[in-house]
Amino acid sequence: MKKHSSLFSLLFLLSTLWLSSVHAQNCGPTNIDNWEKARIAQAGNVVIVGSRQYIMAGVYAPEMGDLSKRTDPPRPLSRESLTFLNRILANNDRKIGIEFDQQRMDGFGRVVAHLFLEDGRNVNELLLENGLGMVETNPPNLKYQECYFRAEQRARQANRGIWRLSVNQPELKFPVALSSQLSDVDLGFRIIRGEVRQVSQSRNNIIINLDTTGIRVKREDWPNFNYRDVEALKGQTIEVRGYGFAYQGAMYVVISHPNMIDKLNPYQP
Repeated sequence: MKKHSSLFSLLFLLSTLWLSSVHAQNCGPTNIDNWEKARIAQAGNVVIVGSRQYIMAGVYAPEMGDLSKRTDPPRPLSRESLTFLNRILANNDRKIGIEFDQQRMDGFGRVVAHLFLEDGRNVNELLLENGLGMVETNPPNLKYQECYFRAEQRARQANRGIWRLSVNQPELKFPVALSSQLSDVDLGFRIIRGEVRQVSQSRNNIIINLDTTGIRVKREDWPNFNYRDVEALKGQTIEVRGYGFAYQGAMYVVISHPNMIDKLNPYQP
């Protein structure tokens, strides 16, 4: 455990040093809806404004987890991600610009928004650029997807933050994991890599089966996909991002947009 803590502290130090040289690149605000005073960050992608939770659109940050649950441990760098966001807020008098996307609330009653600083920097992008989060695609909120994936890619290429873990500590299975190595306790958001063995279509789902992980697209989300493009994935090794869940001893991920699969995402190499 000490080894992990020391590594995480070093990674966080490197991330905070990087912050001083990061500037928004094509992620500037389109139309700020209002300016607010944030109280505190509750997670790496969640801030409290008044009595409401604001979650950053298009960004997943490592979760703090629940130590009482075997399947919900703290994710690597969750504390560092939280500290990073609180530092940004403190250094900018806690003033943030709120820009809404198509859908303003999520299923948990949180306000969904892109956050900006007065100098025009995109807070969502800063988190991604420093390797303290991953892009999460939640249609219809797709504004800045290209910008966010570019920021994530820069961090990944530089082995910054969480991306260094995939290289140095693959046993953590975060943020990237091989499909064949996942078990029924490896739940939550991550990128799963594996070979597509089967592509088919049932009455209610598009079915994409990796070696040991099932990917499902619900019928309501079919309009977002070109089925021929999905069929062409057979035999290819892909990376799919989403929330894994266990069902009857197997791992599944439900996706709603092509950007969640690297080979179908126009913003990924």
